Amino acid sequence: MERAANALYILEHRQIIIRGQVQGIGIRLWLRNVANSLNLFGSCRLLPDGTLQVRVQGERSLVKQFIIACKRGPADARIDSIEISSLPLDPRLGAFLVER
Repeated sequence: MERAANALYILEHRQIIIRGQVQGIGIRLWLRNVANSLNLFGSCRLLPDGTLQVRVQGERSLVKQFIIACKRGPADARIDSIEISSLPLDPRLGAFLVER
């Protein structure tokens, strides 16, 4: 059966906290590339405690794909855990940014 042309386009905005070996391995640039390939908006930054904070917004199924990628990480990463929470939609979000 064909997918309906007027299928709902449901947006989600999530915060993801990633714990593990996330410093010095290029994970923020990797996340930006994943987000850009999925046409998602948001940002990521390292927090003072060494965790990585990610905000991502876009179509629900694409956000789910991004979360799966976060659980896997790039080859040199060691992801111990991730914590996901919902955020209100933010119309100001643009291209995925790597914050310092």
